[in-house]
Amino acid sequence: MKIYPFRASYPNAELISSADSFFSSVSKEYINFKNAGFFKDSKRKSLYIYRIEGVNIYTGIIAANDISDLEQNKILGHENTITEKEQAMLSLMMLRKSMIKPVLLAHIPSQEIDDFKRKYISENKAAYFFKLSNPAERHTFWAIDNKDDINQVKSLFKKNISKAYIADGHHRASITARLVRSNYLHDQDDHSHPGLLCAFFPFTDLTIYDFNRVITLPVQMSSIRFMAQLSEYCNIMVSSKALKPVAKNQLTLFLNQEWFILEWKQVILDQYKDRTVVLDVDLFNDCILKNILEISDIKSATEIKYVEGVSGLESLMYAARSPGSAAFCLFPVAKEDVIRISDEGEVLPPKSTWFEPRMKNGMIIKEF
Repeated sequence: MKIYPFRASYPNAELISSADSFFSSVSKEYINFKNAGFFKDSKRKSLYIYRIEGVNIYTGIIAANDISDLEQNKILGHENTITEKEQAMLSLMMLRKSMIKPVLLAHIPSQEIDDFKRKYISENKAAYFFKLSNPAERHTFWAIDNKDDINQVKSLFKKNISKAYIADGHHRASITARLVRSNYLHDQDDHSHPGLLCAFFPFTDLTIYDFNRVITLPVQMSSIRFMAQLSEYCNIMVSSKALKPVAKNQLTLFLNQEWFILEWKQVILDQYKDRTVVLDVDLFNDCILKNILEISDIKSATEIKYVEGVSGLESLMYAARSPGSAAFCLFPVAKEDVIRISDEGEVLPPKSTWFEPRMKNGMIIKEF
């Protein structure tokens, strides 16, 4: 990976009385906040160690990344971008002249990089931090601004990180690449912008949660008929409690205030045996959405709601509170499957993964 230090902009903590309110508003109000003086500019180009402490602890490195790594498939995505979202992101970036949130990249762990982060944190004072209450998290940044330290990190990334995988920010990456290639984005010192603003986390410091679905059944389809058709594809067992699936090829279903455990029948799995990777979401889309419910355009289907697994089963049950709603809980996609699919140039279906941590808009900014 070719990474570079950058001159960051970051919030002025003295002017922020409610971090939760401020960071939830930044996406819409960034330009107003910037003009009003809510952000400070760093004096030196730096790399940053970024730690998020909440239920789990995640520690990564924030850097500007050379756009050539994306063009040479050293940065790989696992989702297709959507044209409408790309246009919306392009408009925002041209208006802001800033990336207000890094692209989240996952990489194979490196002991050398982990050792550097650990040592640097123990020997240096944090540049700034913010505490959030919802969710309860502490976000801390250490600036790496010494030339020797910067060169060491750059060397470690060049040596140890040959590929990185987009966990969040496919549209940000795509639009930034387009604007850099078109020469619309430049650094403040008028040098060519190195490309993406990225946060690099090892896979060991990322959690992949399930991404679940709530389906509104067609008016003409009763629950009994739906379960009967579902039994053609799955073995169905009644559960006495709310639960998530415990293994791949298993789903759980909440319907009419009851919970069920579903397991794909072997005859169904055999139909996909020639595929390198078969995900539960692929089977769900083919068998349940397309075959049973006749939903062919999954991206635009209004009958589907998506509920991130990190919010828990109560949120899923609440989303399925209306009669005729069926809530499906899927087993999380394994990181090995994300890597294999990305390496082969394939993509996951929409809303397949929910990565944690989720970075906040406005915590650290790269201006153009």
